[in-house]
Formats: sequence, structure tokens, C-alpha cells
Amino acid sequence: MMSNNSRIIIDFEPISRRLHYYKNETIYQLLVDSGIRVRSLCGGLGTCGKCKLLVQQGNKHFNPPTDSEKKRLTKEEISENYRLACQCYIAEDQFDLIKKHPQPQIRVFLPQEFVLEDFKILTSGINKGINLNPNVKKVFIEVDKPNLKTPIPDLERIISALISTTEINKDQFEPSFEYETLKKIPLALRKDNHHITLTLYEDNKIIDCEAGNKVANNFGIAFDIGTTTLVGYLLNLSNGKIYSIASALNPQTAFGEDVVSRITYIKNNKKRLLKLNNVVLDALNVIINETCAEAKISPSQIYEATFVGNSVMHHIFLNIDPTYIGLSPYVPAFKKDLNVQAKDINIKINRGGYAYVLPLIAGYVGADTMGVILSSEIDNESDLTLAIDVGTNGEIIIGNTDVLATGSCAAGSALEGAHINDGMRAAAGAIDTLKIDPTDLSVRYTTINSKKPIGICGSGIIDAVAEMLKSKIITRSGGFNKKFIDHESIIKNNKNIEFILVKKDQTSIKRDITISQNDIRELQMAKAAFYSGARIILNHLNQANEYELKIKQIYLAGAFGNYINKSNAKFIGMIPDIPDEFIYQIGNAAGIGAQNCLLNIALRDKARELSEKIEYIEIAIAQEFQKEYAQAMYFPHLNLEHFPSLTEYNDILKR
Repeated sequence: MMSNNSRIIIDFEPISRRLHYYKNETIYQLLVDSGIRVRSLCGGLGTCGKCKLLVQQGNKHFNPPTDSEKKRLTKEEISENYRLACQCYIAEDQFDLIKKHPQPQIRVFLPQEFVLEDFKILTSGINKGINLNPNVKKVFIEVDKPNLKTPIPDLERIISALISTTEINKDQFEPSFEYETLKKIPLALRKDNHHITLTLYEDNKIIDCEAGNKVANNFGIAFDIGTTTLVGYLLNLSNGKIYSIASALNPQTAFGEDVVSRITYIKNNKKRLLKLNNVVLDALNVIINETCAEAKISPSQIYEATFVGNSVMHHIFLNIDPTYIGLSPYVPAFKKDLNVQAKDINIKINRGGYAYVLPLIAGYVGADTMGVILSSEIDNESDLTLAIDVGTNGEIIIGNTDVLATGSCAAGSALEGAHINDGMRAAAGAIDTLKIDPTDLSVRYTTINSKKPIGICGSGIIDAVAEMLKSKIITRSGGFNKKFIDHESIIKNNKNIEFILVKKDQTSIKRDITISQNDIRELQMAKAAFYSGARIILNHLNQANEYELKIKQIYLAGAFGNYINKSNAKFIGMIPDIPDEFIYQIGNAAGIGAQNCLLNIALRDKARELSEKIEYIEIAIAQEFQKEYAQAMYFPHLNLEHFPSLTEYNDILKR
């Protein structure tokens, strides 16, 4: 271990944190290791340029700007002592010099867009309703007291009283007691005159024993482990009501923005799997405590937790190496559902409680997609329905009562800000809606929490590009219209062209917020992935059924799908040309699926059946993928016959 004499103190503002720096670590590593949540789209590889900070004091002590910084920072920014956190570190020959003088000698300012806070996390969704049939039940019983004439042991008298109640199916009742429960019995039984409440799991396992009538205190928690966000729903298993909801940023974002980055992070050093596992478990347990505090209950009154997440999040949560999901042929370690004691995976609910993880489907299509299918009941629809779970990873489902197929496309990271010059996740200060006046190209916008703009999130990006098309600023191929190239809102920056959305004097970051030619290309690739993915799955179903199926309605799931302007999503060609009244935004459908599996165990049987029934299409290796993808790069599509209702495109240049 390095001695304290080897450390240097750095002050970080505006978070007022004083941290100890050791040799051979970047500022990015120091922040992450200190538990400070920061933006990281590339996992600290120096390729995204998003971890920009300002060295306010002591810049001379750092290493010279790297090639990566010279590429991603302007000369002006470098001269003003802006650095990339993942590239800068204190030069080794400066250590002794710094330690000779009073500390701290170094002060670093973290811009608002770098520190993660005030995130807008979707927790709600449309629930079609289910019958209440939980795996956990509570039974209140009055137990006969022992005496010298009949000194029957406590356990036998409890079983006898339990069998006599109407809640028990006597023909199938084979009780077993958890060790933790056995330890509680003597005191609990005598605390309230032999009146006790037993908690039954799967009707036969007695997992808790409490004095008095505690039937009402029967809780479960459902989790949606997203790549970017975590949401926990605390439910009462006796009445099905939600008592509390809590959410958080997935702390794994500090190690990589998307699942591929996290697989790479783990692949290069297997010890990192445990690190990612620990940080997400810590965050989930914090959510448990937060929901319990709001509901005024103890975590010991939670008896079961259910979990959904994509295949990579699923594996990391269970501390299983996800490396081979990312390598051809893209197989998970297992896909069956899992039922384990919560304490075995360090989920801190009742000591006798259980954790249930929904089954995966295949490849990158995981338990979250199963949650969407269960909650949307797409398999019960008579009309052919397209469901898209738009997140950091995009899952596509097409189905009805006759067919059901799914696939995955890598499109979400651009929509969540990665590779977009002023892109960011949905946090305070992010532009989330936008309109452009075609007469003078002036821009009206709203921001999350009505704060001064610091960037633009996915819903704003879609609005911006749709409005630029409607105003004819850009062409169907995504290029800038030469007619407007000299307009005051257009900036020619080297080989890149940018359209100013917000002038610097109206922002918190003191520079213009723009949409560039490169940003438009990133959105084109994202929307093309969704549309071509849906086309490939539909083509597969048509070939298999030997007749032409047509999508009649669309479900948009997930946070991004919930907040986007669905008309603009259709206008840019991200989703098929379906009338707006048949496009439904169904919220956090994956989280609803996790809740429903908590409240009705019959859905777990259905999930197992669906896991084997669903057709999985590997979109990227389909023979027609390149052609479909290339045509979908156009706005809304190379072939306007795919979008007959969008007559505005008759007046928009193709190139």
C-alpha cells in the first residue's frame, strides 16, 4: 500500500470535494474511485471527448495534452487549460515539487454537463392489470399453548395450527422451515400470547415468523436494471398496490456508456466483473432503503424481489461473465429464469427472502424484453404490432396471436447523447423539445426542469432534425441545403457544418449549442438501425408464413420511447408510417413486466413458455441488412412509398 506521504490533495468544485491523488491514475479514475458519478461514453478510453474539465489552478503539474485531447479539444480550449479527465494525470517529476509546498496546489472545476445529477428517469408505464397471485403469502394463526400434560414442541403446534386454517391446501402442504425462521420461533410465539404471522413462499416454505398479526406487512420489490438507469418498485403483495418508487443512474456508466463498452472493460481484466457487480448491487440496495423509508417499513418486510434487464446487465448483476454475449455467436451463459435466495446474491431484503430473475430470450435480447412482452400482452393482439424498447440498446418485437419474433439493434447510445457534439442524457438543462420557424430559422425550445440549456437529449435531437427537414435546412440525404449555407445560424467549422440551436449567451456552458453534420449522420445511423431492424424481422415473418403481414399498431416503450414526439419519430423514418392514433407510448413496460411477475406467479410460467416460443432474428447478419440499412439512412427512406402520408417530403430536396 502506498504511504500517505505519496499523496497529493486536489480540490474539486463546484462539488466541494477534496480528494487524495496517487501516482499512476488519471483524474477520471480518481473521480470514479471516489464514487463521484461522471459522464463516460467510452469508459475512459479517450475516444468520446465528453469528460472535459477545467484545471483552474496547477495546470503546470499535469502531463502535456495527449493526441486524443488535441483531436477532441480546440486549440483555444487547450490554451485555457481544458483537459479530458481520462487523459490527464500529474506528471511523475512533479510529485516531490508539489509536496514541498502547502497543499492543495491544484484546483479542478467540473462542468455541469460532466457531473451526473438531476436525471429524468422514467418510472411509470401502462399496466393492463393482472390477477393477484403472489409467490409470497402471510397467514395469521393462533397456536395452542403447551402444558405439562401435552408438552408438544413449538414447531409441531405451529404446523397443526397452520393446517387448520382455510388458507392452506392440506393435500399439497409439505411445510419446510428456513433456519433463520426456526431461530425466531420461541420468542415470536410468546411475545404476543401465541399469536403469530407466518410468511409462506411457494405455499410450503415458511421463510419468516413474526409476533402478532402482520399480514398487512407483506412486500415485494420489482427492479428494472437498465444500462443507464435503475428503477425499483415497492409493492404490497397482499393488495397489489405500489407503495413507493425510487430510481438512480446505473453507476456502471462510469465504466462505459453501453453494454459493449462494459463487456470490453470486463474482458480486459476479469477482476472488473466483481467491481461492476458490486457497484450495481450497492445501488440496488440503496433503492431498497429509499423505498422502505418512504413507505415507513423495514427491508426485512420485503420477501421477494424480481428483476429484468438486458442480457449483459443480467449477467453482471448475477456476477456471471458476459464476455461471450459480445462475441459471435453471441450466446449467454444461460437463459432460463432463476430463483435464488436474495442473501446469496447480496440483495438486502428479508434474510429468508428470494430473488426471481426473468428468463432471457437470446443474444442481447434479455429479460427486459420479456418484461415488455408480458406487460404489453403483444402476443394477445389480433393486429400485427411492432413494439420498440428504445434505450441504450434497442430491442424490437413484432407479434400478435399468431406470430412472435424479436431482435436487437445497436442504436440507442447516439440517441442518449453519445457521439453527438452537444448531446447528453435526459438531465436538468437538456433541451427536450424544439421547434424551428421556417420563415427565419429561429428556434424555440424547452429544457428539463426549465434550466438554462447545457446540451440536447434524445427527444430534442429527433425534434431538431425533424424541424430542420421541415424547414428545408437539410436534405433527405442528411446534408445541409446549399441555399442556407450562408445563413447567420449556420457555422462552417473546418469540414463540419453546424446549425445553431441556442446562442452561447443563452446557455449555461457559455458556448453555442448546435446540431452538426456529424450529429445528423449519427441520428441517421440510429434511426436506420431501428427501421431496417423492423423491416428485417417483418420480412422474415412474411417469408416464413408465405403471405404479407402488415404492421397495424406500434408500442413505444422505455424512457426514450415515452418522451419523444412520435410524429417526429415517424417523420424522420425511425418508425413505420402508421397513423398517430395507433402509436402508443407505453412507458417503462419492462418495469411493469417485473412488477406483474412479482404479483402473479402464473406469468413466470408464461415467460418460460415464451422464452422457448419466440423467434430470435440476428438482424446484423441478415442477407438483406446492408441494403435495408442503406435505404433507411435517407429521411424518411430512400423509397418514399414506405411513407405515403408524409407529403411534405415532396418539397424537400433528396440531396
